[in-house]
Amino acid sequence: MVPEVVAGEAFTKLRYDRRVSGRRDARQALAVFGLLAADSKLFEIRGLPDQSHRRSVELLARYIDQTFSWVDAIVLLSADDDRRVEMLWTVDSTLGAYRFSHQVLVSSPGH
Repeated sequence: MVPEVVAGEAFTKLRYDRRVSGRRDARQALAVFGLLAADSKLFEIRGLPDQSHRRSVELLARYIDQTFSWVDAIVLLSADDDRRVEMLWTVDSTLGAYRFSHQVLVSSPGH
């Protein structure tokens, strides 16, 4: 499961990070979007969770001592809402501070 906002954030990172796209073209980012295509068997794209704005603001306020972004909050809410989610892969090791309503393993590089 990949929330739509994560796909958008990934596209922006791949599109404008000079380490990835030296010529600042969209080929690499579009290749990733191809993997995320609606007919792909690799990933399921998800829209925003129910009442996402209100709930994300509440989450960010509850975890005010953490460095969660708004997109992080959406990812956490999406994973927490779906009891089938057992693992969260992230490059942001701070997401492990979130307390899920069911068991979710947060895996990041080096952990």
